[in-house]
Amino acid sequence: MRRIAYVVAQYPVASQTFVHAEIVALRRLGFEVQVVALQRGPDGVRFGEGPDGVPLEPIHIGREGAAAVLAGFDHLHGHFADFGVRALASLAAEAGRPYSFTAHAYDIFRHDAAVTRAEWVKVSGSVQRVVAISRFHRDFIRDRGVPADKIVVIPNAASLLGLLGSAPPAPRALHKVLAVGRPVVKKGFGVLVQAWARARASVPGLELDIIGGEGLVAEPPPGLRLWPMTDWARTMEAMRRADVVVAPCVVAPDGDMDGIPTVLAEAGALRRPVIASQLSGIPDLVADGVNGLLVPPGDINALAMALVRLSQRPAELTRLGDAGPTLAAAHEASLVARRLLHEAFAA
Repeated sequence: MRRIAYVVAQYPVASQTFVHAEIVALRRLGFEVQVVALQRGPDGVRFGEGPDGVPLEPIHIGREGAAAVLAGFDHLHGHFADFGVRALASLAAEAGRPYSFTAHAYDIFRHDAAVTRAEWVKVSGSVQRVVAISRFHRDFIRDRGVPADKIVVIPNAASLLGLLGSAPPAPRALHKVLAVGRPVVKKGFGVLVQAWARARASVPGLELDIIGGEGLVAEPPPGLRLWPMTDWARTMEAMRRADVVVAPCVVAPDGDMDGIPTVLAEAGALRRPVIASQLSGIPDLVADGVNGLLVPPGDINALAMALVRLSQRPAELTRLGDAGPTLAAAHEASLVARRLLHEAFAA
């Protein structure tokens, strides 16, 4: 049995459901997978319902002594390029173990965190594989000096089997819009609120809920509900009740932008049509006119028109929702785990 260590900066982190989903899926395939974290995350984090939603207990916390622990594993894998280049690479060298890491969003796009070209070129000599979560990410990394044969495109993992099995019918009319995400600029929630207000002039009664939008508007008008971040189970229940899920992502002033928001894969699994920005890796998951609509990032009018369009075309709304599971399936954790094993972890 191969022993795999997930080496991460912090664990658990509530927003990093993809890390936990990979670990659970690899364990289900019969591999021994353990977590080594440089810092312990907060208590009370869960990644879903049932036993699989409970975070693992790391076998080691801290930088000191980590290399000796990691020497007992066959392969080391990490998440986020800045951590992979600036921490995991040296730990793997000390442990004498092969390693790989997945590049995501802030770690390659945000100006103050992004891995430099010199760092990419240096790590290319030692890393076994760099996992890019989309074709856009692959091209971005390759253009910074990483050889193409060192890069594999494998999307973020999401625990979708339970969602696929419990998905409600696709919506037949547009009444309720949902967005989910951390309250940061790149999520584009301000753009969505303005677009919703414009669309509501043509679609009376259109409602908008934003989980993670608490405080975005001082006095929300009727129909706009701004919620704090909540747990995964409550978020999925809100998604089941929604008629469309919107990811209005934008490029933040510091260069940060989303990779592929996991919420879009979850929406697809639940047969919810989506509207999303044509940005970064999103077009790998959202095919315009197939399982959702793509709009230019930051374009308030285009987003409003997309909402109005789906309100006026209920048959299209239903068709887009019904196509969701097919495209979301590429993110299902069991498939992602198998691809990691064969394309990133194999000697």
